Amino acid sequence: MGADHLWQDLGLPHRRALSELMATRFMTLAQRNTGDMKWKKFLYKQLCEREEIFVCKSPSCAACSDYDVCFGPETGPAT
Repeated sequence: MGADHLWQDLGLPHRRALSELMATRFMTLAQRNTGDMKWKKFLYKQLCEREEIFVCKSPSCAACSDYDVCFGPETGPAT
């Protein structure tokens, strides 16, 4: 629930470390992130879908005007 990227909120050195953590500890969930969506947005999206709360601006992510916000490169310290 922090204000930064999830990997930063968790104190990890880079997004790749979070992806590795997700792939090893939450394999089934990680496999559902087929588009490499930023993890915090992906997890919130999963919760919303589970509760049948659909707040997407478009029927698919590729058509959404916020695509770059969800799938753009992470910003933060270089590794």
